[in-house]
Amino acid sequence: MKSRRELDLELVKAAQAGDMHAFETLIRRYRTRLTRYLSTFLRDQSESEDVAQEAFIKAYTALHTFRGESSFATWFFRIGINTAKRTLVRNRLRFPQAAEPAGENGNSQQYAAAEMDFDTPEAKLETKQIFELLNHVLDELPEEQRTALVLRELEGLSYEQIAERMHSPVGTVRSRIHRARDTIAAVLKSS
Repeated sequence: MKSRRELDLELVKAAQAGDMHAFETLIRRYRTRLTRYLSTFLRDQSESEDVAQEAFIKAYTALHTFRGESSFATWFFRIGINTAKRTLVRNRLRFPQAAEPAGENGNSQQYAAAEMDFDTPEAKLETKQIFELLNHVLDELPEEQRTALVLRELEGLSYEQIAERMHSPVGTVRSRIHRARDTIAAVLKSS
């Protein structure tokens, strides 16, 4: 029986050869996991779904660069995380929602801000700071919370599988994951 990584690699190779069905299969395999993982940081379901969709588009356009040095899941989640970080930076840089005078082309300054280039040194610094903050928060979580969260969000294990691995009741696992997500969300909101 083939491992998930081996099956993913076969699907990637088929998708790289132009098989859209293979890429759609990868999307179905990882859509829920990625969206759930992103919602840990973004805390908005529709925004998490939008970012996941954007990550799939980016992955598709960059699929030719995938070499199999890491698992597809690791490669793809890295794209998802980077996309989420850009979204967080973009959201922090938005102008207020109040009515603003229209520019020459009829767009308000708010829409002009949405067209900004986020590859500026300042945006890159802010993205780096957000990433460092996330890593710091994860490092500061109690070990049981961090382990449960990583097993759930990165490994995609069910609550029952995590409970078995951690030798804990399912309710305790759910509680640890919930507390970890709340801690991360609180730190992101306050920064």
